[in-house]
Amino acid sequence: MALNPTKSAVVLFGTPQRLKSLSGLHSFNAAGTDIKLSGKVKILGATLDSNLTMEPHTKALSSSCFYHIRSFRQIRPSLDDGMAASVASALVSSRLDHINSILYGAPLKHTARLQRVQNALAKVVTYRSNAFPVTSTVLLKQLHWLPIEWRTRFKLATLAHKALHTDRPPYLAELLQYRETTRFLRSSSSIQLSVPRHNLSFGSRAFRISAPTIWNALPDSVRACHSLSTFRHHLKTHYFGLAFPNP
Repeated sequence: MALNPTKSAVVLFGTPQRLKSLSGLHSFNAAGTDIKLSGKVKILGATLDSNLTMEPHTKALSSSCFYHIRSFRQIRPSLDDGMAASVASALVSSRLDHINSILYGAPLKHTARLQRVQNALAKVVTYRSNAFPVTSTVLLKQLHWLPIEWRTRFKLATLAHKALHTDRPPYLAELLQYRETTRFLRSSSSIQLSVPRHNLSFGSRAFRISAPTIWNALPDSVRACHSLSTFRHHLKTHYFGLAFPNP
């Protein structure tokens, strides 16, 4: 096997303190080829930086989304409300939802960047001008869109449900373990997952920790749903109530 160092990238992930202790490491040897360490790497559409702050990822994603929002704004007057919502979902919302589970636990200042994207999109879809100011919360609620934070939780909860009920994908299913006290209970609504111990907030973002944490926080009525479609329906209703609580 031969590697092309100009088309290969290697990055070390860790806390700033841990990476500082490895500051003398500048390259990695793979199959006899030295590859220079990089501060970030792009894989499967995600840009991952060494500290997993997600800053490069959110910057690139927001830039791409705003490009499409500007284009979408030009044709919005020609679309009815239903078509506008569909186009917005295809052009922008699908990008915001793509692999968004990696945003769980990321610094708020970076995920807020994507929230501004969604707010701008909602304004275009609802055809609001600055002459008639309406809060983003009102627009998102009107469109029945979950905010970015809750869309991330929605994705993780959905992945957990799939893993528990279908064992798919296997590389995620094997990361989830039932709590000893609930393993033999007949009621699926009583199922709780074991949350592994972790010392750093950095580690709490791993799927084996974040997914059980989110799953265990769901109401029994939501966890009891067997079919994925029913689960997603009740999950969105639950999260929508938390994102937009009644005054």
